Amino acid sequence: MDGAMATRRLIALVRSAADGTGDLAVEAFDEPSIRWAVDTGLGPLMLRAAARHPAAATSPLWPLLRAADLSARVITAEQMDAMTEILDACRGAVPPPVLLKGISICEQYYPEPHLRPMRDIDVLVEHEAVPLLEGLLSKLGYCQASDRPPAFYATHHHGAPFFHPDTGVWVDVHHALVASTSALRADRVFRVEHLKAELRPSRFGGRPARRLSDELQLVHLACHWAHRFQVLGGMVAMVDVACLLKNAGPVDWSRIAEWTRHSVASRYVSLLLTYLAKHRLVALDPDVIARLSPDAGPLDRLGRTVGHALIDRYVVDGCEFGRLVSERTVGRMWSALVVRRPPSRPPPPWRRAGQPPAPPTPDGRSGADQATARAAAPGCGGDE
Repeated sequence: MDGAMATRRLIALVRSAADGTGDLAVEAFDEPSIRWAVDTGLGPLMLRAAARHPAAATSPLWPLLRAADLSARVITAEQMDAMTEILDACRGAVPPPVLLKGISICEQYYPEPHLRPMRDIDVLVEHEAVPLLEGLLSKLGYCQASDRPPAFYATHHHGAPFFHPDTGVWVDVHHALVASTSALRADRVFRVEHLKAELRPSRFGGRPARRLSDELQLVHLACHWAHRFQVLGGMVAMVDVACLLKNAGPVDWSRIAEWTRHSVASRYVSLLLTYLAKHRLVALDPDVIARLSPDAGPLDRLGRTVGHALIDRYVVDGCEFGRLVSERTVGRMWSALVVRRPPSRPPPPWRRAGQPPAPPTPDGRSGADQATARAAAPGCGGDE
């Protein structure tokens, strides 16, 4: 497909979804761009954005959008029911979990929860409460399934994921927002004492819960999106931030600027916000962008330009990788130049030497089989 045109089309979809106009012209989208929108998790958003257009139902791909919407409704309903069941089980036994990423923002700032695709439910509790919550999940029928050994999770920010064999719902129990090996862990914004100060009492389905403040939620969404180059589902974070800025109260940008000054997180936040502002997906004062941007030297400006181009070509357009410019090559370029992550350490011994497969779960599938199915779903989630 024509790259520039596809970019305008899918950017127009995100803009229309954030505005809630409902009169997007489906005929302006060619078949590849509609199929890419569905593959990358935006099918239900496209259906809603075009629902009031008089010619929408005449599109030959309208049934595909309706199927994507119905599928999302069924999956999200299972996840919402699972979350309320977990909150009920926590009452009186575990402090109300902190809702993270999709399960938090889908109910909070999206017009309808199913419009926000989720691979899994992400919740966070204090470190000492992790065994209690994991025990409750086991009693509810969840089992842990992962093809990674315990050594991996010793430094990770959540334990091995839980899977319910009857509902197909995945749950990650976090004890921190980033892994102890992450370059972000030293940033003030992700320190434990700062996290505790930014927790807010909330409700989910009428049950007590907790959420991050809007400012910390925005930083967390941007950093989770930018820490690696994610093609499938990579547009979801754009919609997240657009919906948050449209539907939340006033965001205190001075607090975000103070938290992220001279930090790794500043590059991640700046990269996403400058991209959204460039395409008029959010309305931001140029002074806000300037305050949130890192030192803005030549390497910073080059990295941002390259980052925006990679997002346009692969995340928004859905262009295929080639032999010379492979997905691995682009991922390395993203890490080294765009987010400027330090070189990776050598892989740990268990990864170099290989590892035994995870034991099968009660439904008979191996942990690797279930992890493959989980990774195939678009959205901001996964075992990260």
